[in-house]
Amino acid sequence: MIKLPYGLADFYDLITHGYLYVDRTEYLRNVEAFGRALLFVRPRRFGKSLWLQTLRCYYDLRLGTEFERLFGDLAIGREPTPLHNRYFVLTLNFSEVDSLGSIETIGQRLGEHVNAQIRGFLLDYRDHLGDVELDPNPAVSLTNLLAAIRQTPWRLYLLIDEYDNFVNEAMAKDAGVYRGLVQRDGPFKQLFKSLKAAMEGRGLERLFLTGVSPVALSDATSGFNIAENLYRRPAFNALCGFTERDLREILRQLALAGQLEEERIEPTLELMRVWYNGYCFASGAKERVYNPTNCLYLLKYLQQEGELPRTLQDSNLAADEGKLHFLGGVAASSQVVIDLLQDNGEIEVASLEERFTLRQLADKETQDPSFIASFLYYFGLLTEVGEARQHLALGIPNLVVKKLYAEHLSTLLLPRGADRGEAGEHVRAFLGGGELAPFLAFVETKLFRVFSHRDYRWANAQAIKAAFLALLFDDTRYAVFSELELARGHADLCLLLRPDARAAGAFDLLFEFKYVRPQELGLSSEELSQLSAAQLSELPPVAEALRTAHTQLVRYREAFVERFGEAVRPRCYAVVALGFERLVGEMVG
Repeated sequence: MIKLPYGLADFYDLITHGYLYVDRTEYLRNVEAFGRALLFVRPRRFGKSLWLQTLRCYYDLRLGTEFERLFGDLAIGREPTPLHNRYFVLTLNFSEVDSLGSIETIGQRLGEHVNAQIRGFLLDYRDHLGDVELDPNPAVSLTNLLAAIRQTPWRLYLLIDEYDNFVNEAMAKDAGVYRGLVQRDGPFKQLFKSLKAAMEGRGLERLFLTGVSPVALSDATSGFNIAENLYRRPAFNALCGFTERDLREILRQLALAGQLEEERIEPTLELMRVWYNGYCFASGAKERVYNPTNCLYLLKYLQQEGELPRTLQDSNLAADEGKLHFLGGVAASSQVVIDLLQDNGEIEVASLEERFTLRQLADKETQDPSFIASFLYYFGLLTEVGEARQHLALGIPNLVVKKLYAEHLSTLLLPRGADRGEAGEHVRAFLGGGELAPFLAFVETKLFRVFSHRDYRWANAQAIKAAFLALLFDDTRYAVFSELELARGHADLCLLLRPDARAAGAFDLLFEFKYVRPQELGLSSEELSQLSAAQLSELPPVAEALRTAHTQLVRYREAFVERFGEAVRPRCYAVVALGFERLVGEMVG
């Protein structure tokens, strides 16, 4: 059986125990040439730790005798660089530093982590180094270690994984503690000041940092302003993550090994394309990349169970929703989420912020959607989708991430758990029986008062579409598309059944939304509230909107079947909003 490396970040173990490995060693040469102090950020669970362990195995002087075993069959093994196996390698992982407590407590834990790693390092290299005195201050311990290293022919390569982990957690919990860590000579800033000094001929020759965002390093920039940004260069777009070519090859290998029927390769690839693809980390990059954790989660389940997992989002990535909740306290951020779900999942910014601070992100007087969009980009909640009017267009990368936005908007629209529970009951009844009226009545009663909230901008029919998307999003049965291109038009909302959900007899769903301004009706809110749905449908502006939606849906239905095949069974619904007062809907065909 092919051994899929889900959750495995140990390069040495992966190679020596025969796990499937997607070769990224061809990047080693270019990374080495790019610079000596490098910062590489990617969203969570994107393969950054495995890359650091690849660097460790390639440069560690202790592993010189195992070079052929580890790299002989890989790209770099055919033509290695002269620096392979020429360094002491020290690895720090700041996700191991607990972020709870005061500045002093967190600083103490940081020191304990650094010292613990140095102790292990000294044991590993006991044949090359003598004793080194450790100090509660990690900067002093590193200084003492480098003094010993300078007595040898080799120098130090320092790898720091998740450099921003504990400070990002502190930021979400207590901005004051965060500022104390990264500013005013806090422990995080002091450590990076010492690293900068250590690279001035004191024994630290190379440094590679991985993290999720550049915020922490920007806030500590006066302490460490020498790192070069690797993360937005087109040449390194696919350094971490899978390309479609990689996934096709993995599926082919599974089929050759008898662990997947060959006819399932293309449908599986199409499903992964919709749910996991879409990441572009550099303008000009030639291909988009998939989140490897989600891909391996699905592939391993498919390999072991012979069917797709019911939930296509790996639960280990669900914590990304917390970033949206963190931004929930910033009014402009909630508007960004609303705009994304109203405007086909895209937003335009002048440029991405490569370095920005917590103050720029969160201070109410300096709120700027571009900073919020940049924050969402670094956490994998937005990605580059193109350029428009000399601006950069950012969009929701895939359906896994769209689900997070939908859930967040649902909470924004219905903050009470009881209301969300009631919404779920109406949704299940509608999806099960196709009866639209009770669902529309719920939206009228519970959501329209939110749309009249003046703190946010709601865009008429687009607001209704966003609300339906948030409430109807069901990844266990449907792929959800907004503004799907059909018949030279764009269907407002489409729910396409997953291939494994068709046996249950459910329907695909197409919606077209229209908005009639109250001024066109000549009726007051009180008068509108007294009319039945049938009476509302007969009002001339409403009747005209329904006719237009009906015509569009007939066209979209034909194109939908042509695009997705005869197996689809679309039910079509026209929905008209009368201001934010009443809703009228009917099934078409």
